[in-house]
Amino acid sequence: MNPDLLAEKKYVEIVTAQAPKKQSQICGDYIITDRTEEATTVILADGMGTGVKANIAAVMNASRLMELLRLGFSLREACKKLVDTLHEARTSNIPFAAFSVCRILNSGHATIISYEMPSPILLSKHFATYLPHQRFFTMGLEIISEVNCVLEYGDGIIMVSDGVSQAGMGRQFRMGWGIQNASYFIDGLLMQGIDIKEIPNKVLQKVKEICISDYGDDTTCVLMMCRESNVLNVLTGPPLKKTDDERVVKGFMEMKGKKVICGSTTVEIVSKCLKTKAIMIEEPEGYHKPPSYKIEGIDFASEGAITLNQIYNIIDMQPEKLVGSSAVTTLARIFHESDVINFIVGTATNRAHKSFIFRQMGIFPREVIVKLLSERLKKIGKIVNIEYV
Repeated sequence: MNPDLLAEKKYVEIVTAQAPKKQSQICGDYIITDRTEEATTVILADGMGTGVKANIAAVMNASRLMELLRLGFSLREACKKLVDTLHEARTSNIPFAAFSVCRILNSGHATIISYEMPSPILLSKHFATYLPHQRFFTMGLEIISEVNCVLEYGDGIIMVSDGVSQAGMGRQFRMGWGIQNASYFIDGLLMQGIDIKEIPNKVLQKVKEICISDYGDDTTCVLMMCRESNVLNVLTGPPLKKTDDERVVKGFMEMKGKKVICGSTTVEIVSKCLKTKAIMIEEPEGYHKPPSYKIEGIDFASEGAITLNQIYNIIDMQPEKLVGSSAVTTLARIFHESDVINFIVGTATNRAHKSFIFRQMGIFPREVIVKLLSERLKKIGKIVNIEYV
């Protein structure tokens, strides 16, 4: 995998807004997402009814569909298997849920397959329009619809549950607000210069206004927006062969995106290869506060294994809850701001990592902690690549 190729591909940012029919209830709509190097997939399921029963139905069906996709089934094959079960649910006690699934390739090509759900809405920087279902076809004994489009940078797709399209039904609107009126409303927001990321919340506010008090149904609005990736490149550890130092550093400096060095020895190698001086800007105050450095051409540099171990412990916290300004919290914030993270991991043996004090404190060596941290970063939606040198 060439990390530079990922840097040039579109990144899909996901923004959601959701509300239950009544404040005291659990929402009967459910959203599940999956991000890989090839595509971003978002499933919105609307369980029949409302409350806990609807939520269980939505979770079960959305999770099953996502697992089928992760197992390698095509989008249509996975939907076919789920729709066959949902057909049985019409005459049995199987939990029933309508759904929309959107898969956006990193090239921007998008496919949305819907089963008893409102049409999606296409957004650009200046206008919005709903996408009439381009193609209807049968899957077994059920009818589903499919929409295809291509997204450029700044474009987005919105999927909603029928809590949006049927808002105000029998009151202000005989047949409900409708997806076309919803797209007109979003179009007006864009003309006013509203940040596209605020649209899901604005839609829910409008739905609540239409319904006067509580929402008329469980209501969900999901935005998937294409933008350039924020790429972070992390060089940690010396290469296995010292003769590779120059080559590895040169390749690292040519990579697109932010550049971070993790490891005191790695800092020395980089500063030597770049013929510049590494200046310590934060003195170590114990294992809880490792040192950080300043190197010309590098965005951030710090100690390695201890820093990465501590970041692993806090990376699932929200960025606003990261207190203080240590090397650990600073680098954790950089990870949160990034979409694609490329680790370049040196495989030279570091005797310090095998010391008793490291084991006593539960500090994993570099090759272990990078893998663990990568898994945790993937869980919070990051695309992670690891290259060993």
